[in-house]
Amino acid sequence: MKRIFFTIVLLVTSLFLTAQERDVYLAELLLKEVNGIRTAQELPQLELDEILSAAAFDQAEYCSELGRLIHTQDNSKKDNVTQRVLYYEGLHGQLEENLSQIVFGAKEALAPNGLREEINTDEKLVKAIVTAWLEDEKSSKLNLLDPQFTTLGLSVIVSDEVDHLFCAVFGSEPYEPLGKEKLSLKNHGIEPFDKQKCSNFLERFSSVPQLFSDVIKIKGNQVYFEYHSLPFVEQLLSDASDAVAIDWVDQRQYKCDKGVQLFPGTVAKGFLQKPLKKSYLLGQNLADSIGELNVKMGNVPSFYSKDLTEPNLIIIKDGVHCATVPFNKIELKKSEQVPIEFAVAGESAATEFQWKDSLQFNIPLFPNGWDSLKNAKSELEKLNFTIASSNLVLQVSPIHQESLQTMEEESLDKTQVAWDSLQSYVENTYYQLEMAELNEEEKIEFLREAQKEDGKLKMFLHGLNELQYAVKGEAKVQLKTELAEQLNLYRFFLGNNQIEPALFVQSKLLNKVRAGELSAKELPQADPSQKRNTLAVINNQIVLESFMGAENYGGNPIYLAFFELYLINKRQSEVAFNYHVAKLEYWSNHQGEIRNMEGWLSDFRKISAGQIAPEKYARAIMNYSLLAVDYFYDQGVFDKRKKSFTELMKWQEKGNLNSNEKLNLAKTLCYQDQFSYAIQLLRADVQDEKVNKEMLFYFLQIAVYDKSQVSDLMYAGLMEKASQLYPTVFCQFFTKTVNGKQNLENTQLKNRYCTICN
Repeated sequence: MKRIFFTIVLLVTSLFLTAQERDVYLAELLLKEVNGIRTAQELPQLELDEILSAAAFDQAEYCSELGRLIHTQDNSKKDNVTQRVLYYEGLHGQLEENLSQIVFGAKEALAPNGLREEINTDEKLVKAIVTAWLEDEKSSKLNLLDPQFTTLGLSVIVSDEVDHLFCAVFGSEPYEPLGKEKLSLKNHGIEPFDKQKCSNFLERFSSVPQLFSDVIKIKGNQVYFEYHSLPFVEQLLSDASDAVAIDWVDQRQYKCDKGVQLFPGTVAKGFLQKPLKKSYLLGQNLADSIGELNVKMGNVPSFYSKDLTEPNLIIIKDGVHCATVPFNKIELKKSEQVPIEFAVAGESAATEFQWKDSLQFNIPLFPNGWDSLKNAKSELEKLNFTIASSNLVLQVSPIHQESLQTMEEESLDKTQVAWDSLQSYVENTYYQLEMAELNEEEKIEFLREAQKEDGKLKMFLHGLNELQYAVKGEAKVQLKTELAEQLNLYRFFLGNNQIEPALFVQSKLLNKVRAGELSAKELPQADPSQKRNTLAVINNQIVLESFMGAENYGGNPIYLAFFELYLINKRQSEVAFNYHVAKLEYWSNHQGEIRNMEGWLSDFRKISAGQIAPEKYARAIMNYSLLAVDYFYDQGVFDKRKKSFTELMKWQEKGNLNSNEKLNLAKTLCYQDQFSYAIQLLRADVQDEKVNKEMLFYFLQIAVYDKSQVSDLMYAGLMEKASQLYPTVFCQFFTKTVNGKQNLENTQLKNRYCTICN
């Protein structure tokens, strides 16, 4: 004879009173044992649930009649535990079922891996049941220790007074309707996810959850679906039966004093509005004329709260739920250029510059030639010039040679009369004809008389008197001197056409201008007309103007100023680099004028990378790539667009981006629908002990879109770090202005949130 015990339903017939009491006793005993184990694991206690117990009884009875343990039924309305609970109108979002059967008098283990004992008491019976569940590592144990579960349904069927069949249904907190709307227990006929039916959609539109993260707009009590590309939506909803729906999830479903209340099944988490098919969306589109989608989807639900209610978009293909777009206020940035500075010729981290050189000083003898010679030698001392050889020549004018005297302490290597210089001056002039037949003495006398009437000749003859001091050796510039002395050094190098040391000092002075230690007006300027000789110096002067915010140099925009230098010498590395960078900046502001981007890259690669700081070179390639992804998209060349993203990620490692620059680039990548690259970009930084606050929370927003890079364990660890480092921002993360509360489905995270924020 078989007797059936149902744990909750109270039987009034006195015949079954004893059985009923024993049934309740067994249920209480099993509940106590289960909760004892959960308490030891710091898990929430389970409470008996009437509806879950009805579903447990249903399956226990089915198994008893079938003669074996099974989790399914032939009845399509009760095929699995979720359908059975729904059959009894239970609204538990998560459900699992454990079954076990033990005979009184049998020998079973009372603890995992324990010795087998005879089951001769109810206490041993219950312990044996729980032990059997704990030893089932794949399912039963997981259900028993699942932190998401807060409710439990139990049923026991006893056959022949010895064979006990236990069924336990574990459930999450039951969903409680918030508004007046009638719930569709069958999700308006939408079938759960089907991999086969959704495969084409997932292959073509895998990034829809990111792209559509902010398409639902609330205006008054109306809800709209807005997206900037109508053709994309038409491709997405390719069949007439395709549809979208809104799943309204409310933060009141995540109360800290209860478990999470989710609507049962995988289609919706909260209140699911009736789906709208493609024909409705396109027929009611308010923005069809401009190629966008703007369609009213109906009224907000009666329980809607601006601060508490989060809309999720459901994508339906072939009657199947293929994707959910979770509520997420992700900040995106349209393609931006990575900050980059122009290259400064002569720029170096060194504080000294050493080189071998030959210098010649042509010093006018009058009025203070010998003193000027001493000053020149003093300049050489300041340069730490080690003289290998020197030559001092006194050149005199033919009409002054008899009256000149030298200082005794000066050792002349040679004294010469400047007849050759005079001959060059008078060539093809009247004086050449007049002096053609004269000897030297006669020429001197002729010149003395002629210069009395010719001021230019007099000035020339006077200027021929000079000291010519030539030295060879090794020089060293050390920038430990006063600023005024550095400026004098720079003037000296410019004046003597010593371009390399001039660039070294100029680059240091540019840094002082940027630091506010020197006015840009105080920096000596090279003559722009001597561009071939002073090309690199002029380059630095243009760079200085750009530092100071100028948009023009020499009457031309900065871009054209560099281009002018580039045309003079394409091989000068800094000039070529700056021209190409300036061109990218120009294109960035005038994208309609972008031409021949691949030609830019080809020419840029001709620049000697060794002459440009690696960080600047890398950033230039990055900025090219950022422009290229849009350019190739517009051209429809998607393989080259994909390659541009690959190049961008390769070069960013060499670009030495700071945390703010990385974050801005990540936002740009997300705008470009490259969430995986954005996650890759930030992944290492957010794991540092000291992490940028904004970067950490942005990463937590986007990490959910690529589980292959961010495991659940890693995500939980980052959330823990965020709660410890930035508790206030951590609490704000779960508001509607950022990410909403749907991440709190994770019990561990919810407990952390409730401890810190509630």
